[in-house]
Amino acid sequence: MVGMQEPWDVQQSNNNKIESSQENFGNIIAAIKNGGVKRAKEGKTAVVIQRGTTLPLNQHFKAVSGQLLIWTAAFLLVSCVYRYVLSPDQQNWFEHLVKYLDSKLDSNIPLTFMLGFFVSFVVGRWGSILNGIGWIDDASILFASYIRGGGESTRILRRNMVRYMVLCQALVLRDISMQVRKRFPTMDTLAASGLMTEEEMDILDEIKDPYSRYWAPIQWCVNLVYECKADGRIDDYYLMNKIIDEISKFRHGLAALLKYDWVPVPLVYPQVIFLAVRFYFVICLFGRQFIVTGTNPSGIDLWLPITTMIQFIVYMGWMKVAEALLNPLGEDDDDLECNYVIDKNLITGVAIVDTMWKPAKTGYSMVEENLAKIPQQKKDDFWGIDKIAPLYSIESAERSVHPLVGSASKINLVKNRHEIVMTPHKNKLSELSEEEQVCRSIQDHLAYFTVRALLTFVRLQKTYLRRVCVSAHNARHLRQRTQERRNSPDTCLSRVRTRSKSELQFIQFYEK
Repeated sequence: MVGMQEPWDVQQSNNNKIESSQENFGNIIAAIKNGGVKRAKEGKTAVVIQRGTTLPLNQHFKAVSGQLLIWTAAFLLVSCVYRYVLSPDQQNWFEHLVKYLDSKLDSNIPLTFMLGFFVSFVVGRWGSILNGIGWIDDASILFASYIRGGGESTRILRRNMVRYMVLCQALVLRDISMQVRKRFPTMDTLAASGLMTEEEMDILDEIKDPYSRYWAPIQWCVNLVYECKADGRIDDYYLMNKIIDEISKFRHGLAALLKYDWVPVPLVYPQVIFLAVRFYFVICLFGRQFIVTGTNPSGIDLWLPITTMIQFIVYMGWMKVAEALLNPLGEDDDDLECNYVIDKNLITGVAIVDTMWKPAKTGYSMVEENLAKIPQQKKDDFWGIDKIAPLYSIESAERSVHPLVGSASKINLVKNRHEIVMTPHKNKLSELSEEEQVCRSIQDHLAYFTVRALLTFVRLQKTYLRRVCVSAHNARHLRQRTQERRNSPDTCLSRVRTRSKSELQFIQFYEK
């Protein structure tokens, strides 16, 4: 077994390289835990963008302001030529051109449809690439939970399995992402970084596959899983299959990345869209001019078409989104951080599989103790409480929360009634006999006023007639509504705020 003959963590030279980069890795992990990513480029640290937030509006205007300024200047130039340079006959011809272009523009160039469809396609492709880039957390948790044992050999095995998965990811990303290619320009740099040993690199070099060798580390990982089952470190074949399925899921995501890189978006598609957007606004330079002479002048002369400028900002910003997301594996600031993913998977995966087990000495013998960091089991803070109320800070408690409650759940349709009668649907009455149909109501029986009809009604009442008393329901609904009005959320929060301020003032006065 390759991983057991020369363990990764006993390769002293590789260890030194990894330990030298642990501080940088830790900074990256800390940045992610704080909700952001620090990007370093040319020795400068970029702005940390909090995850879950959006870019400010000035970023959007910054992206299109230059082009908007050029377009506005061109529009004013055309307007000045029309107003002060052209002769009356030329102005008349120009006005006919303006009316023609304005009437045919939106119908001949369906820009909203074209750009919307293209952006939807690009965003969907970007999301698929993001989902396929792969995170190792789930697989590492299964390695640590299902592969039992805390000895050194088992630790080496679990760490190597994590490393093989990260190695497979690095091999794939260095072939489709220039930022990873620059980090690992040769296979020797992968070995120098600690992702594989010299022996493993020789094995990869000996593989006679003219297309790719991405599958090799995954194959090593699956073989190690099978050996763990054969050695009794995995209790059941079901658990073994769960681990293999998670490894396969990770590989399928990387295979999807290769497919997206292999079959890119046809070059003519974005060219047509981007050309259509620019042609649209070139035509707007003439078609959106204000007519100041002739028999049918514009109703108002603003010199600048405000609505068209808003269109320019929206459509050009929309197009910038598509341009930014078209190649998410590039080197732009908005592209995916592929190198970070490799670092994160390596550090997190090793931390998960290596900190859950360690050998412990009990008496005179060494035993393998499960250190899954499982806390001592105690009663929780909500023990014995019927109405659990999770806590909020006083500031966050002011925000209204809309629970998962049906829109019709609080409507009382029997408010002024004492009982309701449940009967079959009228379509089912045709299946009943005439006598059974008569038994549907007391009034009909009283109309017959025969002993036979009354006896039949009593006999069939339990089968076809149900009387439901709703008095208790109305009383309960009234109590709930009264309590809700008396103890509204805003009123209760105001009481808590007032009480807390009073208690704080008392404590401060007492301390003085």
